[in-house]
Amino acid sequence: MTHTVRTRGIRRRRPNYDDSSSSWLVTYSDAITLLLAFFVMILSVSDLNQGKIESLKEGLAEVISSERPSTPFTDIKQGLDDYVEQHGLQNQVSVTLDPKGVSVEFANVALYDSGSADLKPESTPLLQELSRVIRDVSNGAHMIEVEGHTDDLPIHNEKFPSNWELSAARATGIVKYLLDSGIEKERLKASGYADSRPKEDIAELPVKEQREANRRVVVSVRRY
Repeated sequence: MTHTVRTRGIRRRRPNYDDSSSSWLVTYSDAITLLLAFFVMILSVSDLNQGKIESLKEGLAEVISSERPSTPFTDIKQGLDDYVEQHGLQNQVSVTLDPKGVSVEFANVALYDSGSADLKPESTPLLQELSRVIRDVSNGAHMIEVEGHTDDLPIHNEKFPSNWELSAARATGIVKYLLDSGIEKERLKASGYADSRPKEDIAELPVKEQREANRRVVVSVRRY
């Protein structure tokens, strides 16, 4: 439909623009939205550290295959489980996976004499295997935290005024060993907790066995 306009005796036709003439705006706005989304995605990816990228890869692999993918943490667990089984150390070492990584728990008797922070000579092969597996499988995206724990019996001597110093010294001893084995110092952390974090799943055990279980060192390999 058109309208006729008279101007000084000359007839002119005025076009009537309908909605279809502005359809290009829809395409233009879609393109701008997609472009904005693309730049947001690029910005997000550029902010990811290696640990987050690794976690994303593992999640995608698990969704695609419907199976738990092989990861540095599963490889660490497998390697240490094999060593523990071969040497009959099931009562002294346990390896568990969790959403953050893998934890290796050593009973105190596997590493130290009572009240001491000096590593037993017989613990050397076990720590060598731990170091080897971490070096071969782990990478710079992983933090290694060593926790020292004691029971609730107080200690007081010239070297260790309390369980805090004892637990910290034991954790530091493992960190030093891993450092000497070639693991980068920026990935290592030592923490001493004394008896402040007892195990929660041993309440049914006799008190003596609870104390034995709480005397432990835990080495955790985590993503940053």
